[in-house]
Amino acid sequence: MRWGSASAGIGLLMIIAVPVFGYRLPTSYDVTTGLTVVLGITAACCLMLSGIGLMVARCYFSAGQLAHRKEYTVLGVQLGTAIPGWLATIVFVFWYVITVTTSGSYSGMEQLHFTVPIVLYLITPVVAALINSVNLITAFSLFFPSPRRLSRYSSGLA
Repeated sequence: MRWGSASAGIGLLMIIAVPVFGYRLPTSYDVTTGLTVVLGITAACCLMLSGIGLMVARCYFSAGQLAHRKEYTVLGVQLGTAIPGWLATIVFVFWYVITVTTSGSYSGMEQLHFTVPIVLYLITPVVAALINSVNLITAFSLFFPSPRRLSRYSSGLA
């Protein structure tokens, strides 16, 4: 529950931060800035929805056991946010690196370099995708524990 709410909160902060910083960076003159901002927001939205999915998954447990057979729904939500989040992140990083490395060559402006603000903006969707992957692994390990883990924790219940 805590991890889900934390990742949903981080996703919400990223949804706000990506357009604010995306349009204030030196790369904002480029016509593709709108595309990178939308891709960054998409990765952040996927993270927020993944965190909400983990928070909702908590209601499927009752007294330490599954109250409803909803584990595939939870896993579907996590996969449904992780896959588009990673796709948006990959396209974002690819497109933004091209934007920075080719800057100045066609607009008459000076060449941009990878400064700290540009690198932070570049890794924001990567962090969102990584946290989204952690949510997926967490949901998978909670709803589909390994046989070794099951035998270790269920041996005292008999």
